[in-house]
Amino acid sequence: MDITSQLIEALLQRGVRRVYGVPGDYVLGLFDRLERSPIDVICMAGEEGAGFAADAHARLRGLGVAVVTYGVGALKVLNPVAGAYAERSPLLVISGAPGLRESDEHTLLHHRIRASDTQERFFKEVCAQTACLDSGRTAVEKIQRVLEAMRRESRPGYLELPRDSLTRPVPRPLPSLTPPTLARVADLQRRAGLAVLEWMRSRERPVVLAGVELHRFGLQQALQAVLEREGWPFATSLSGKSLLSEQHPQYLGVYEGAMGERAVREVVEGSDGLLILGMPLSDLDTGVYTMELNAATCLRVEMDRGLRWSHGDQDTLDPVTLLQVWQEAAPPAAPAAYQPRVKPQPAEPFEPAADQPLTVRRLLLAVDAVLDDTTVVVADTGDATFASLALHLKEANDYLNSGNWASLGFALPAAVGAWGADPERRRPLVLVGDGALLMSAIELATLARYRIPALVVVLDNAGYGTERPMLDGPFNDVAPVDHVGLALAMGFQAARRVTREGELWETLRAFLRETAGPSLVSVQLDPQDASDALRNLTTALGKKVKAAELEG
Repeated sequence: MDITSQLIEALLQRGVRRVYGVPGDYVLGLFDRLERSPIDVICMAGEEGAGFAADAHARLRGLGVAVVTYGVGALKVLNPVAGAYAERSPLLVISGAPGLRESDEHTLLHHRIRASDTQERFFKEVCAQTACLDSGRTAVEKIQRVLEAMRRESRPGYLELPRDSLTRPVPRPLPSLTPPTLARVADLQRRAGLAVLEWMRSRERPVVLAGVELHRFGLQQALQAVLEREGWPFATSLSGKSLLSEQHPQYLGVYEGAMGERAVREVVEGSDGLLILGMPLSDLDTGVYTMELNAATCLRVEMDRGLRWSHGDQDTLDPVTLLQVWQEAAPPAAPAAYQPRVKPQPAEPFEPAADQPLTVRRLLLAVDAVLDDTTVVVADTGDATFASLALHLKEANDYLNSGNWASLGFALPAAVGAWGADPERRRPLVLVGDGALLMSAIELATLARYRIPALVVVLDNAGYGTERPMLDGPFNDVAPVDHVGLALAMGFQAARRVTREGELWETLRAFLRETAGPSLVSVQLDPQDASDALRNLTTALGKKVKAAELEG
């Protein structure tokens, strides 16, 4: 019974059956022990990719793990870990480290900067909890402390394992994992929760705007039960897209300020009782603050900020406690009779015009038409994300993006993690721009290595399309790349370049029948083309800029 065996046991207790990483000399011993355990090791092409894959896995399974070497490996994973912190994703980094004895005897060790604790101090800034497993006597307690903090906060954690500590004996084994129990609700919180419930029931046009925190804390079933009992319609934020099934009869659509559909905006912004639940008001989730909400008719409940009443008062009430109170509350005499008069538009059928050049809008219509209940859509940052607003997803938890952190290069490695979270059911469909593809193209090799049946759709507009409307110049251009040749060289089953609607439709249907490995379709787009959502956003922002100039 040693540190490594107890670390592996802690992961198994929490349902981890697959980890993502890149080997290096300081972590080779741990890789060897993992390979001989029930846990599968997915070897990524780069450490940043390992972090994004583990992040996606964490969002779908509750805990994701990236295993990397010291210094050059761990510091490359800092970007995904910072993103996981911003996105409230429980991503655990396990980093190998120089042995304790060699650290004492030598100061100039490769991959090391400054002091022996420098790397851990970096991770303290973006983790719920960190620890160095440098003693068998304290290792079990440290492992538990880090994993419990991650569960409680739904944020990353960091464990450092010196390479000569793997086999250090531990005095007592890891205790069995007991399921977390619901905390007792304080009287003040209960009264506040019931007051919110009464407020919502008293509204003529109540609407719930549900955010990503509800997904991260596993509150989907509780939310759905309350919504169905009360009869309230609901919308989601972009980062919370597919929080609940988009086929639910009470679902309105994604609300994204000026970026979203007018029908959804009219219902949400016209509500006289809008509960914004588990949705921090980040710029990208609010269409860069183009929402037009009446503060007097809005309540907000967030994990870190509590309950904010419309009159300015605050209570220490979070979404977990609120939904617990609501589930225990007596049902209403009758569900709300309010049915919004304007419904979001249903999925538009795609009929290809064979020789018509492709546009972003028509591309997304074609993608929407081929989605099924096994597809998990992974959208990279940029117009791939904005355009994905138009998709009608079949099941809950079928959508991933880097909505708040907005890191280019997220989607390809995240597709590996999405598949790894549920390889029997999940089939990734990746939407990625040509610029974002260049930032993570090495992970095409990982998709091919593990024969992951992903379909990668490259939106090739020869540059950074979301930046061109802001300030254009040659710096927004991307070097032309033979995406087809690149994918085939990496080991893809199939790849094709398309320029017309007929080619696209034929290719999508053919490639989605390919299950032996990944496929790629590179879609040629006009450099000035953009999704409807991005056009709506830039128009709204342009009006704001002109108004500010007139005021000045």
